[in-house]
Amino acid sequence: MKALVYLCSMFLIAVGYGQTPEAPNGYKWVKNEKFSDEFNDSILDATKWYDRSPYWVNGRPPATFRAYSVSVKDGALQIKNSVLEGDEKYNIAGGAVASVAKDAFYGYYETKMLASSISMSSTFWLKNKPVSDDCPQEQLELDILEVVGQQKKGGDFRETMRSNAHIFHRNCKGEKEVKSTTGPGAVISPPANEAYHVYGCWWVDAKTLHFYLDGEFQYTINPSTFYRENPFNRPMYMHMVTETYYWETPPTPKELADDTKNTTYYDWVRSYKLEKIE
Repeated sequence: MKALVYLCSMFLIAVGYGQTPEAPNGYKWVKNEKFSDEFNDSILDATKWYDRSPYWVNGRPPATFRAYSVSVKDGALQIKNSVLEGDEKYNIAGGAVASVAKDAFYGYYETKMLASSISMSSTFWLKNKPVSDDCPQEQLELDILEVVGQQKKGGDFRETMRSNAHIFHRNCKGEKEVKSTTGPGAVISPPANEAYHVYGCWWVDAKTLHFYLDGEFQYTINPSTFYRENPFNRPMYMHMVTETYYWETPPTPKELADDTKNTTYYDWVRSYKLEKIE
């Protein structure tokens, strides 16, 4: 029976379907449509997604975000990176697709993605804003996946699944502190820019994050904090982003002009929450 279950799981991944973890006794997984999309239409569904994130508008130099970088075609969400002319601070156009809904909470989140082959990131993550303008302030970020399809320097972000839990805390003096808990990583084979893979996270509770690659459990992150006991206990919005990193050499204009390398593809994104079985 175990062999049959395993073969069925591998078949589902091969044909493009994700696989939720086994639900706890007495519960079932139910699709969360606000954070799910098969991207089979000809345009981005504006009821679910912003084509330029209102939560992180400009991004990190030298790349910024442009709505024209984002398209839906051939059954995938595509973010095409390109040269941006006429801006002293930013000279690369990337993309940041964000969910309209901001109440992603405990549940399972996954995407089937093919990274670009340039030295920009291909990412899938959740974040929120501070509850108010009063101090202290806190933001949470759950990086389900960060990969870079072309390595020029730095660590291996091409063949390793990178995941993080960040807590950004600003006290009443305006001082900012960051507490980060990073997963050990998992081997991506073939590399992230050579084949589609399914990347997922089960946000179990305020202290527990399980990460999956192609339907298989890989590791757990237990977010640590410096000022309260249950750190990951607020809803978030979703992001699918291509950006530049300070520690990685940006792509050249020639690399950005190569349509065989410059695009990240999201075949689908699927999200689920647990409901009690009646």
